[in-house]
Amino acid sequence: MNITLFGYPKTGKTTLFNLLAGSRVEVRAYDDGRREPNVRSVPLPDPRLDRIAAAYPEKKRIAASMDLTDLVGISFGEVKASLFLGHLRKADGLVHVVRGFADPDIPPARGRIDPASDVQSMEEELVLADLVLADSRLERLEKDLKKMKDPEGEKEREVLLRLRPSLESGRGLRDLPLAPAEEKLIRSFAFLTLKPLLHFINIDEKDLPSIRRPEALFPALGSGRRALAFCGRIESDIAELEAGERAAFMAEYGLEALSAPLFAAGAAAFLDRLSFFTVGKDEVRAWTVKKGASALEAAGAIHSDIARGFIRAEVIAADELLRHGTLQHAKEAGAIRLEGKDCVVRDGDVIYFRFAP
Repeated sequence: MNITLFGYPKTGKTTLFNLLAGSRVEVRAYDDGRREPNVRSVPLPDPRLDRIAAAYPEKKRIAASMDLTDLVGISFGEVKASLFLGHLRKADGLVHVVRGFADPDIPPARGRIDPASDVQSMEEELVLADLVLADSRLERLEKDLKKMKDPEGEKEREVLLRLRPSLESGRGLRDLPLAPAEEKLIRSFAFLTLKPLLHFINIDEKDLPSIRRPEALFPALGSGRRALAFCGRIESDIAELEAGERAAFMAEYGLEALSAPLFAAGAAAFLDRLSFFTVGKDEVRAWTVKKGASALEAAGAIHSDIARGFIRAEVIAADELLRHGTLQHAKEAGAIRLEGKDCVVRDGDVIYFRFAP
């Protein structure tokens, strides 16, 4: 799964990228005109995996991960024409990094510090990018359908015409109900306003007491948006300290936790995904799939051969497995369920897939 950090210039995107990825990319890395995004794979913490792995100390522990992408700043009003629009469309989730700090040495991209206004403007730009895409496709469909009948094309046009008023009004598509067949028809468009969106505000040191309540700092954000805050300057300093020193500095600033681990721990939920686990010959591993995924889809997330030769899934909840100690003990107690390919995977399931090679 991929999460892409984006936003206007000089907001702290690379600072947040370093905090989340544990990397040391130069904060001014894009100042020399380099355009290639920074990309890192970031493991997702899961205490359940740690506990399962502890029962199998001889096996390697492998966490689920997300690919984190840090894009160069996009100028105000340029999202719809940006060279990086393709990166945004490929992402599973979008994190909009917003400037909420003052620094006389770093002029704000829009001439003022106004996080709520920047959030509103960026949301409008995402809607406009989707509207341009929808109109372009509708124009092509109109021409093609005049030349030749195409039932699938007709269905696609009907869906796009139903979506267009929501885009034209500036609301976007995220809250619009879509039937599974409609979702399938428009999946290839990768509309930005259908993707999970989080606004991550880079705040001033003076605002640290309210870091967990960005809506209190910026009431104009409203209550309907996902928003978090971080203090890039302070959290970067703390990240450079030895583990033993961090607690004292965090206490001095009134920080109960750093933003990076909090976000990583909630990344799967942000993307509407759940975790399941496998205990193999050599490894204990966590995987993620979309909520509502079937056992067959979970098998495919591991390897297409497992999905192709699927016979059955042997399933037990992580807490239940830990109560019995090992899979073998759970089997002896009759605690493992035998499920077919249509079984819906639940968060925390431990699954062993039987399949024909």
